[in-house]
Amino acid sequence: MINHIYERDEMAAIKELLSTNSNGLSVKLFEYDINDEQGLNDVRQYLIDKIQSSKVHRKEEFDVSYYASKNQNQEFLDKLNSRIASINTPIKSKIPQFDVRRERVTEWMAQLLLEEKYNCVFHDEADKRMNIEPVAIDKHTPGVDVPGIKIVNDKMKFVICEVKASEEKKIPCSSVQALQDDIQKSIDNTENRVSKEILQYIHGIRNIKMQSDELQKILDFLRELLIDSDSALFESLLFFPILIRNNKDVIENKNVDDFNNFIVKGTVDIENIILGFDKSINEFSNDVYSEAIVNE
Repeated sequence: MINHIYERDEMAAIKELLSTNSNGLSVKLFEYDINDEQGLNDVRQYLIDKIQSSKVHRKEEFDVSYYASKNQNQEFLDKLNSRIASINTPIKSKIPQFDVRRERVTEWMAQLLLEEKYNCVFHDEADKRMNIEPVAIDKHTPGVDVPGIKIVNDKMKFVICEVKASEEKKIPCSSVQALQDDIQKSIDNTENRVSKEILQYIHGIRNIKMQSDELQKILDFLRELLIDSDSALFESLLFFPILIRNNKDVIENKNVDDFNNFIVKGTVDIENIILGFDKSINEFSNDVYSEAIVNE
């Protein structure tokens, strides 16, 4: 069973360094403090839990020992389970930026930030990465990177979060344009792109067995969004472009110039975020993914 809500103390490793404005847009700079060993271990464990809870890595989904005939010997079952685990392990890309491990880990890093610092709510049952099938294990997740819900004083917003990660020394980095383009897609094509995300989210959470008043309110909110006018739907969206940066200048000098030329068309509720991470993003993502699979 998927645990769709994590209850925990706030993670000390996530620190806010700066809040400012750029081009009329709100920009915040956060840091995953790699010197906070316990805090970073908590972040790492959160990511490992996400990977291990993903459908392709859950033993009750694919471990044949759960369903095997009593007549099958253990050696055969062990061999078969080993082969299944190998099939369900994503292939490492020769180009790190295209590696699905990196994509999934960095998107969960962004999601954790939104949970911790913005009180956003995400459900594993609606997480496309966690519910991926074996035939798509090596494919990039389609649609919005991190959809979710933000609740403030009983008022809800549907979260549209797009994530990019960069280790470039150059500021602004080249990933900013792609991040801007992804956000603009949802602004320009709300009826098609966003409505599909909302429908997918409803489909994911509708069968959660542990019902609650909050979950019912979320379902009611999302269902109403699907039949609202375009303007009403648009007013219920909250955009988070998140750029994860391994660049010392970003953290040490609180440099948020990556967003200097970031421009979106239309009046939107948007919060631009830079997340500093002073470690190799590629190595960290691969290490976390490998540790998660080994520890299953």
